[in-house]
Amino acid sequence: MENHIARELAQLKLENEQLRAIFETANEEFAKLRGKVSLLEEDLRHEKERNSILEEENRSLKLELRESKGVIKKLSSMLFGLKSEKLKIADIDIKDTLVFEGEETAIHPSETKSEVSFLEEKEKRPKGAVPGHPGNGRKIPKDLPIVEVVMEIPEAELVCNKCGRIAAEKPGMEHVSWQVSMKNQYFLKKIIRKAYGPTCKCTSQPSLVMALPVATIIPKGKYSDEIWAEILISKYMRHVPVDRQLFEMVQAGIDIKAGMVFNSLKRIYFRHLEPLYEMLLSDLRLAGRWHADETRWKMFLEEGSELWYMWAFRSETIVAFVLDPSRSSSVPLKTLFNLETLDAEHGLRLNTMPIQADAEQMKKLNVDRYSAYKVLAKYGLALLSYCWAHVRRDFIDVQKKFPGNQYLCKWAEEWIGKIAELYRINNERVKYPKENKFFIEYDTRLKNTLEKMNDELGKLYDNEGQTATMKSMKEHWDGLTLFVEYPELPMDNNLMENGIRPCALGRNNFLGNHSIWGGNLAACMYSIIQTCLLNNINPRHYLLYYFNVCASSRGNMNSDRIRECLPYNLDTPTVGKMTLKNF
Repeated sequence: MENHIARELAQLKLENEQLRAIFETANEEFAKLRGKVSLLEEDLRHEKERNSILEEENRSLKLELRESKGVIKKLSSMLFGLKSEKLKIADIDIKDTLVFEGEETAIHPSETKSEVSFLEEKEKRPKGAVPGHPGNGRKIPKDLPIVEVVMEIPEAELVCNKCGRIAAEKPGMEHVSWQVSMKNQYFLKKIIRKAYGPTCKCTSQPSLVMALPVATIIPKGKYSDEIWAEILISKYMRHVPVDRQLFEMVQAGIDIKAGMVFNSLKRIYFRHLEPLYEMLLSDLRLAGRWHADETRWKMFLEEGSELWYMWAFRSETIVAFVLDPSRSSSVPLKTLFNLETLDAEHGLRLNTMPIQADAEQMKKLNVDRYSAYKVLAKYGLALLSYCWAHVRRDFIDVQKKFPGNQYLCKWAEEWIGKIAELYRINNERVKYPKENKFFIEYDTRLKNTLEKMNDELGKLYDNEGQTATMKSMKEHWDGLTLFVEYPELPMDNNLMENGIRPCALGRNNFLGNHSIWGGNLAACMYSIIQTCLLNNINPRHYLLYYFNVCASSRGNMNSDRIRECLPYNLDTPTVGKMTLKNF
């Protein structure tokens, strides 16, 4: 019995040792597995972090891709789409515009149904001749010189086949027709200065008197004032580079050199045009309301190509252009207020702080939302009236960027319609004086419409395009609604944007300027031409008139005489000789 127990105990000890060995081995394996699990958990953590980073990058790339597609669609539309931003009458619901505070308002006779129907019919009418319309006939100019061209039948065709006699002309039976034609021709002007001598024997009179030489802008010059006026007008009004003009002159047999032309233009600018231009800028500062805009302008100087800016300012009678390398607020401050600026460490500071206590006396400035103009408002120099046309473009850009998003396109289209309605109400409002009942009616409707629009500015939007557009409107709301308080202010800056287009056309044709004086000449000529057009004066006739005045003065042009020569200061008879003919 004891032996059996001893054997079992020995067996149990052996099994226990075996189990211990197995447990030790298992513990080692478990330790290894735990190490592997820890490594796997660490790898999993790293993979999760990497996946999170990739997801963020993916989201950012998707957003960037969507924005890039939007920009591409917008640029494609700018290149190949329709350029006009005007709404057709069919785009505006006429019925909705006649509802005011839940009731139908009185419709002015100018808004009758018959006229609306006529306008809609006119919009749908196809272009071209209308069948059955008698037409207006051929309008032959009466003030052009007449050159007769006689068309005769060859004598051989007038011989009778039987008797050989020649047919006789039938006076009074000829057919007369008219054509407007042209012939550009340079010619030599032979100037004869007659000499006179006394017929008496008195010694008080000189023995020989000769007529004075012709007064020209360049004394004793080879080319007449008409040539210089033509070169300047062709370049800055017709946008023809000087090299092309010289090429045509050489083809006509004129031996002319580019160096002589540019030296002469430089002389004309500094002696005669620059004083007129400075007087124009001086008078511009006296205005109470302006429009302003700017565009890029290339300068090809010795240091290389540089990007400058052509600034444009417009008052009721003056359009002035200023070329400057800066696009900062220093240009409008200097041009409009004759104030210098100083770039300090903490931003822009004025050397002299103007004081404008009364808002009614402050200058008004129609501009886009460029930050340089906001400095003028910051220092109390001017009240800024922002452009609704630019706001409208924001909604058009949303449509161009997201053409596949029906919700966004519909939302943008609704806002475009609201802006169109705003224009329509204001256009009717400004037809009447403030005391008129129709002005009060439209003014009330305008304010209610703006109030409803303002209520939507605080809404939250999911799309970044909506958010950015509405945020911009909210930030500029005071300037966008300034026209309500001051009806004389237009709702947009289109007058100046249209006025600055000649600079863009010229820039496309002759790229820019190779000298600072040449750039200043461009600003000067654009100012003179656009100011003439604004005052209904023919720029070519005006330039010849001014050259003649300068030449006749023989270097004695003082500031008072220059001021009298400004387009808007000319007397009525002089203006009558230079009035621009409408087409």
